[in-house]
Amino acid sequence: MNVLTRNYFRMLRNGAFGENEPMEPMSKYKWEALYRRAEREEVLMYIKEDAPHSSINFEDHTQGRKFRSIAKTEYHAIDTSLDTLDMLNIMLYNIDQTISGHTSLHGIIEMGRFLRKKGDKVDFVKLESWFHKLGVNRMAELHGSVLISLFGFQIDELPFMTSERALAEKLGDQDKRLTLTYLAHYPLSTTHSMLRRLHNAITQIEE
Repeated sequence: MNVLTRNYFRMLRNGAFGENEPMEPMSKYKWEALYRRAEREEVLMYIKEDAPHSSINFEDHTQGRKFRSIAKTEYHAIDTSLDTLDMLNIMLYNIDQTISGHTSLHGIIEMGRFLRKKGDKVDFVKLESWFHKLGVNRMAELHGSVLISLFGFQIDELPFMTSERALAEKLGDQDKRLTLTYLAHYPLSTTHSMLRRLHNAITQIEE
């Protein structure tokens, strides 16, 4: 990462997750480029306190029908967990964004903030069962890996990171072409490739 990218993610970690990492010196031009990037990716509110907060409609995803079916059942369950439903909704939004070829840095940060704030109230056994039912468990781990590799999360903060813990420790070393055939089942090779591409898309800031 270049100095602009390093400072960008330091500022996001500081603003979104309460870290206190020092910044490296940069030229005025680079600071302006950093702010433009933050504004474009709708994360300026984590960097500048007076920036307007842009909201995300987490219910706007292609898994909406399946999510509503799960939610309807959950509302009538004896051990109803609305926080777990909220966690699922946020993660489905991010998965949909990634599959669509977009990078929602805002959505991934909000996922991390939710985990830090309400993670102790989430039923991760139930959450994982929903992931498997929807066939998105590896995609969920993909975004967990981004929180680990770019935002300093620990593996223990992401209990749903079960089958690909090694993937969370490094960016994938494979770069196979992403195809709809692979996406249908989210195999390991695809997850490695998508993590690498997602990481590159997020961290690529021109100096």
